[in-house]
Amino acid sequence: MKKFFGELKDKIVAFAKKSPKKFIALTLAVVIFFGAATTLITVLVNNKGNGMVIDNENTRLVISTSELDGVFNPFYSSSAPDGSVVGMTQIGMLSSDKDGKVAYGENEACVVLDYQAITAEDGSETTYYFVLKNNLKFSNGSPLTMKDVLFNLYTYLDPAYYGSSTIYSTAIVGLDEYRTQTKNESEQKDFDSQFNILANVRMSHLRDSVNTVLKQNKGVSLTNEEMIVALRELTEGDSDYATVVADYELAVKYFRDELKNDYSMSKDTAQDIAYTNKDGVLVTLTTNTEAFFFNEGLIKWDDKNKEFVYSVDPSCKDWSEEQAIEAIFSENVPNKMNEVLLMWNTPVQLQEYFARLEKQAYFESIEDEDRIDNVSGIQYANRTESVVVNGKTYEVPTIGADGAVTSGNEVLKITIEKVDPKAIWNFAFTVAPMYYYSNEEQIALFDYEKNFGVKFGSVEFQDTVIKNPDKIGVPVGAGPYKATTRSGDSSAVTAGTFKDANLVYFERNEHFMFDVKIKYINYKVVSTNLMLEALYSGDIHFVEPACKQENIDSIAARAKDGFASTAVMTNGYGYIGINAKMVPDIEVRKAIMHAVNTEFAVDYYLGYSKPITRPMTKASWAYPTAVDANGQYYKFDDTGATSVQLVESAGYTLNEDGVYEKDGHVLKYTFTIAGDTTDHPAYASLKRAAEILNDNGFDIEVKPDINALQKLNSGALTVWAAAWGAGVDPDMYQVYHKDSTAGSTANWGYNAILNDTTGTYKDEKQIIGDLSNIIDLARETLDEDDRKLYYAQALDLVMELAVELPTYQRSDLFAYNTNVIDVNTLTPASELTPYNGPMSRIWEVGLNETKK
Repeated sequence: MKKFFGELKDKIVAFAKKSPKKFIALTLAVVIFFGAATTLITVLVNNKGNGMVIDNENTRLVISTSELDGVFNPFYSSSAPDGSVVGMTQIGMLSSDKDGKVAYGENEACVVLDYQAITAEDGSETTYYFVLKNNLKFSNGSPLTMKDVLFNLYTYLDPAYYGSSTIYSTAIVGLDEYRTQTKNESEQKDFDSQFNILANVRMSHLRDSVNTVLKQNKGVSLTNEEMIVALRELTEGDSDYATVVADYELAVKYFRDELKNDYSMSKDTAQDIAYTNKDGVLVTLTTNTEAFFFNEGLIKWDDKNKEFVYSVDPSCKDWSEEQAIEAIFSENVPNKMNEVLLMWNTPVQLQEYFARLEKQAYFESIEDEDRIDNVSGIQYANRTESVVVNGKTYEVPTIGADGAVTSGNEVLKITIEKVDPKAIWNFAFTVAPMYYYSNEEQIALFDYEKNFGVKFGSVEFQDTVIKNPDKIGVPVGAGPYKATTRSGDSSAVTAGTFKDANLVYFERNEHFMFDVKIKYINYKVVSTNLMLEALYSGDIHFVEPACKQENIDSIAARAKDGFASTAVMTNGYGYIGINAKMVPDIEVRKAIMHAVNTEFAVDYYLGYSKPITRPMTKASWAYPTAVDANGQYYKFDDTGATSVQLVESAGYTLNEDGVYEKDGHVLKYTFTIAGDTTDHPAYASLKRAAEILNDNGFDIEVKPDINALQKLNSGALTVWAAAWGAGVDPDMYQVYHKDSTAGSTANWGYNAILNDTTGTYKDEKQIIGDLSNIIDLARETLDEDDRKLYYAQALDLVMELAVELPTYQRSDLFAYNTNVIDVNTLTPASELTPYNGPMSRIWEVGLNETKK
């Protein structure tokens, strides 16, 4: 049957090209017999713009996306591409206009109908009122109500939550008491540090025990079972080491999961790992297993000899996934488990998990009568009595049997301490459905007072309910689109059918608050350097290629074929990051930065990017433009002399291999390019930096890594090049504050710095403390001039920390097929801004329908 349909497709496509008018009639006939299958057939031809029938009900709009991690969960999605997928299915409490100002009301795709903020005369507190719209529905038709709003709030504010949202950073009245379960303010300060310390001790016990067993059996290869027996015998009767065996088994599981995930991320990327050999011919890897081994460092590109070098059997390219994973797993477990617990991503995950378990144990020890059941500053304002918002009285609403509001409106009230300009954007969170992201037990307990659909402080609830694998892979919400399958069956969609290979499938949400024009949309993963080729071939209709002059010229040259583009300043910027955990000496980090010529990254875009010298997008009103006149904070030195001086001042000397070393730490690092090719704006900068440093006592390798963004979120990279996307407000808390639990702080090695007891990071601790204090001050005023001064100081401290080197401020380039997309439905050019892209109101975007 598969062969039959393959031959049928080839014949139909050939017939369509030869006799397009007759093909239309044939297609209509095929619809009767093959139903949804015709969608694929029409796409195969329609996308070319060859005059075939294009309509909003049957033709799929295909949009490009970068590599996806597959974490399509509104609470735990962290990468920008994953966030875009999730965003198709969600709506937020608030929206923003083209200038980045707060927007709400009937004409906005958001939950809030009306909104008011009132600050006390003495400035002691600010109260926000949010009037919720009625008749909002999730994609399954169930109502979106106050219950869902509170469920989302209490999920983000739960002390066991560890996603990237930092709503908890807002000083909501009663929040600290709730998250720490104590009214003692001194105990609330640095509350998490005690659990991080306990986690470090637990991790240390595990490492010590594993090292002891390996030393006792030096030269003897152990099986995993023998390691477990040995650990049990070693720790038996010692209460301090009671968890070692269980922790070891968990580490082994995490390591295998890490390898499985690495392999999954390597799939379908072999052809993208491309280099030019000595003969000027582009050579690539060919199989998933080769791509996996390349990303794990067992296959490398030898830039001197211009060839791939294998440190594993070259026949590995034909190995199965199981064989490949087992090869690395068995090489490391258990006989190199000490290295796994130091050098892989597994120990980072373990340590975080241990801290969460220790915190959970603390919460479980609290007696019921001593529990703080809710956040006092969050209230269902008109649950029992009316409330006035902007002069209008909102009576107590009536609720129907299905939970929907039948009369009146529900009003949420949030009170914060003092003022906070960022607070309103924290309260713009998306509202995901409780019915889907919670469980029956917690939903049944919901009472608006003590229970909000979330099991308080529970690691298990976060990991197995909210982060259930099905919920990670299939997002659900009240947005314009819903997850579906290739055949358009949204009722039976799974993680594997929603994202199938490099395609993600969406279908119109018929319950969305506005009419949605296009019924089907696909996201397709395409490498940046292949996007225009995919656009011209008709495989994709809307792409975001690098905003380079050559790409703009290429699109302009194809205007007669129906291709167009537009460029808008990016609300974000490029940077090179250094993890202080991996590069513990601040002088060495500065030495690396002095070797980086950021002009190469700026030149990559040929006129469509600008130099940037502080880690903040120039799209923000808070960027201190005056500092750019002085050039980069760390002046580029092409000779490497400055780098050598800094390294030697830190006490490093050349070892027998000619590489600087101190106390066993060798200056041998990998510089990672985020993505699957070296076609990256920062590649030339890092490549030249590596050459300079390698000539001056370093050992540096530069390579792309398709898993880079995922590794980045867990702090597993040493030096890397990537880009930030920014929010509307310039608040720096999430990325740089010492109390932030967002993945970005792991990027910089904050855990190693803040938990250090050896004095290694004395200077860094002081800088981060000062930086956090200034960020706090900037959040306590609404005066933009004052905030601008604070941020200028804060940005200088980030530079002094030497963990982030800003490289460029670029523009976004959007290119599209006008034969397929009705350009009159895109955002007008006069309204395009960094906050308002061509498809910001995607439900209004339509196809260039063929008139019948």
